[in-house]
Amino acid sequence: VQKKLFINKIIKKKNSKNNIRFFFEEKINFEYSTDDKFQSIDFLDEKDEKKLLRGGLRYKGLFKNSIENYPLISIIMPNFKETNLLNALSSISIQNYENLELIIIDGNSGHETINILKEKDDEIDIWISEKDNGLWDAWNKGFRLARGDFVGIVDSSNLLYQNSMNILRNYIINNRDIDFICGTVKKGSKIYSGFRPEDIRKQFNIIPSSVVGFYIKTKSLKKVGLLNLKYKIQSDYDLIYRMIVTHKLKGIRTKSDEIFGSSGASGFSSKHSFFKALLNEIKIRLDNNQNLFFLIYIFFGRTIMKIYKFFSRK
Repeated sequence: VQKKLFINKIIKKKNSKNNIRFFFEEKINFEYSTDDKFQSIDFLDEKDEKKLLRGGLRYKGLFKNSIENYPLISIIMPNFKETNLLNALSSISIQNYENLELIIIDGNSGHETINILKEKDDEIDIWISEKDNGLWDAWNKGFRLARGDFVGIVDSSNLLYQNSMNILRNYIINNRDIDFICGTVKKGSKIYSGFRPEDIRKQFNIIPSSVVGFYIKTKSLKKVGLLNLKYKIQSDYDLIYRMIVTHKLKGIRTKSDEIFGSSGASGFSSKHSFFKALLNEIKIRLDNNQNLFFLIYIFFGRTIMKIYKFFSRK
């Protein structure tokens, strides 16, 4: 949790879209709890600087901090050779909420991406580009670098809708005891909204999306821990399961017409075969100590329904 600064120490600057952002020349150190499963950092370890390309406002001595009625919201943007990167960046710049932090984790996409990041250096709080261990590793790096009270993922294939961060800010201020917020999200031509924690033991699809619309209190995330890299797919679902079942975090949904943005082409976990995803889900549930006999029921029940739907389309 960050301490609050007096309002007269704020530096106000306009970005390329003429929206004001708050900055500070001094960073506020974090207070740590013994329950934290990871600690926040301001910069990645740079023992091998030749393999780490980096930039952003932090390296220029400008930091973001939370202040009264203006909670800092951290947005993590994972990227790997995404053609939509400039549009995704623009969707962050158009946000008219003043206390917003952007962290970009690039998986060594090459010179073209680096040139874009350098060009947008004054729009990004911190960016790094290096080889990583996949998408979940990128998320974890971003979570550790986030200084915000709340943090969320906006993939470089996503788009945030204008004013979505102001909507989020209002929910944060008016729901102080909430651990996470599920915003309405557009996927293709459909709108997804809601939050069904009571269904988590039988299905993972209980929130609109783990990107674009999902934001968690950073101190609550630290109690739950980072994503488990042993799950090549659905590691975000494992995180959500631990949040709701193991740690009993409290969530809230936004209204159905309060759309945070479009998930675009994201959906890494959904791009795998039915049985690969099902077996991975069973493993996650087993590792989280869910009842073995119920998992057998889930496996055969899902399989039978899959076969039934296949033949019913014939």
